[in-house]
Amino acid sequence: MTAKRLGPIWLQSGITRRNALTYLYASFFTIGTVSLMSFLQPYVLSENLQIPAGEQGSATGMLYFSYEFVMLLLIAPVGALSDKIGRRPIYTLGFLWVGAALAVFPLAQNMTQLVMGRMFFAVGAAMITGMMATVLADTPQEKSRGLMVALAGVANGLGAVTLIITVSRLPAWFAGMGYSTLMSGRFTYWVATGLCVITAIIVGRGLKAGKPGRPQEQQHLGQLLNEGLRAARKNPRIGVACIEAFVARGDAVMIGTFLSLWANQAGQAEGLSLEEAIAKAAMFVAIVQGSSLLWAPIWGIVLDRMDRLTAVVMGMALAAAGYIWVGVSPSPIVVTFIPAAILLGIGEFSAMMSGAALIGQEAPVDIRGSVMGLFNLCGSFGILCITIMAGYVFDAWMPGGAFVFVGFINLAVFVIAFLVRRKVGYRNPRGI
Repeated sequence: MTAKRLGPIWLQSGITRRNALTYLYASFFTIGTVSLMSFLQPYVLSENLQIPAGEQGSATGMLYFSYEFVMLLLIAPVGALSDKIGRRPIYTLGFLWVGAALAVFPLAQNMTQLVMGRMFFAVGAAMITGMMATVLADTPQEKSRGLMVALAGVANGLGAVTLIITVSRLPAWFAGMGYSTLMSGRFTYWVATGLCVITAIIVGRGLKAGKPGRPQEQQHLGQLLNEGLRAARKNPRIGVACIEAFVARGDAVMIGTFLSLWANQAGQAEGLSLEEAIAKAAMFVAIVQGSSLLWAPIWGIVLDRMDRLTAVVMGMALAAAGYIWVGVSPSPIVVTFIPAAILLGIGEFSAMMSGAALIGQEAPVDIRGSVMGLFNLCGSFGILCITIMAGYVFDAWMPGGAFVFVGFINLAVFVIAFLVRRKVGYRNPRGI
């Protein structure tokens, strides 16, 4: 079968332009939906549960603990399952699931219900984030992996920016129509539910059926998971990618949750209403994500020309610098914060996309879903650990302290990746 191209990107044999475009559309809504849930969460904490600002960091950490606990249990089995039944049915069901979760989440009346809603959301999130990473690894030829990873990163960033900016204005819009603050928030979540249902239909019709490589129907999920672990033990590059995922996935949560929470609190401290504070917080989160989008083409070219483990080293250094600079900033909603926000966006994108390119290159094709499941499992475990500690530091020390803490974790992974790169030597990014 003749290989096709999507612009400058060479696609794997059997992948059509329609398949690739559907994947990019799904990526847009995958990260956008997960980011939106995190961004709107302070609204529910403030309006539904009336939790004081000084306690919201710990509450956020508790919600993410429950969310990531479920993700930790499911993300690796979801990857292995995709090696048995294919990627498309899991991706489609995942969007329907998160849509249902978004519908019920704003109805919570106490912390227990909110935790249960977050755990319910996590089931669908495990499906869509796991398949986003796996389909990305399936789609490009090796010589175009960096560009495809960058393009997917642009879709991720656009999804987060577009949905956060657009949907964050809906509570004020509904309030202007005469609805209460509580109902305005609920209507906003329900709009997101409708978007998830539409996305599920498009993904179900547009993604390629099946999986690449040899079929794995006869193997149990446990066998597939063990094969993924064996691959990581045999190949130190896969091991580094999994360690990188531990911190990089946590990085994304820091931006989507703790930066928005900090900016929201800073806005209300200046006398803004809840709706106005959310809108202002969205603007600064958008600066972080927007810098990622502008950086994406540059980093995509780097990933296709540089040893991808070396790119991980560079990405972790940039991320560490960005997080520490943000952490020592006095406020996240002033003009002087913008340079730190830009570096944070560049560093976070570089770290996440370098890990995705490295694991995509190194994962064996026949058990790629299982290896990607392990990669995503490490990411979920990282979020679980980082959000608990960051939530504690956020409340006990200062909001910026949470970012300093994560910056030093990035620095530790930078050292590990640097040492492994020196040990294993150079590998051609084109896989030849």
